[in-house]
Amino acid sequence: MTTIHIAIFKWKPGTDEAKVDQALSLVRDLRRKVPDIIDIRCGKNYHRASQGFTHGVVVIGKNQAALKAYREHPDHTEVAPIIEAMELDGIGFDFDDLA
Repeated sequence: MTTIHIAIFKWKPGTDEAKVDQALSLVRDLRRKVPDIIDIRCGKNYHRASQGFTHGVVVIGKNQAALKAYREHPDHTEVAPIIEAMELDGIGFDFDDLA
């Protein structure tokens, strides 16, 4: 059973989009560094009902242990405070795939 982590972000006013892109690139790079992470996707939101949330991350792991390893990886612990400093609001959502 795969486990999914979704994070969506709303940035503080004046946040530099290049810095957002750089931070999300660092998150994306974790897919090659964390065992049992199947994929990490990051992108800019274009849905009309975005409520100000402009970017999202989807992490797909083989199990909950993989997501735990992702969160505890040294590269993630370095980029998380960078994201948090730019973030006005965010939503995290984790679930086990029903398939």
